[in-house]
Amino acid sequence: MTDSIWSSSEEVDVSLETIFTIMKRKRKLPAPLIEAYKQALDTSTRELTRRFYEKLTAQCPEALDYFMD
Repeated sequence: MTDSIWSSSEEVDVSLETIFTIMKRKRKLPAPLIEAYKQALDTSTRELTRRFYEKLTAQCPEALDYFMD
C-alpha cells in the first residue's frame, strides 16, 4: 500500500472543504482533483475513508457520485 495523502482527520476535513467550495461555485469537480482524492481513498485507513464518505454524504451528497465506482 502506498502512503496516503491523508494522515489525519483534519487533512480529510480540509479536502472535504475543498470539495464543498468547488461544488458550491462550479457545481462540478475537476478531473485531477477527483483522481487525487480517489487515490487518497484507496491508500487511506478505513477510519479516514469512513470519515470522508460520512461527511461527504451529509454535507454534499451531490458530489458523492464522483467517488463511487
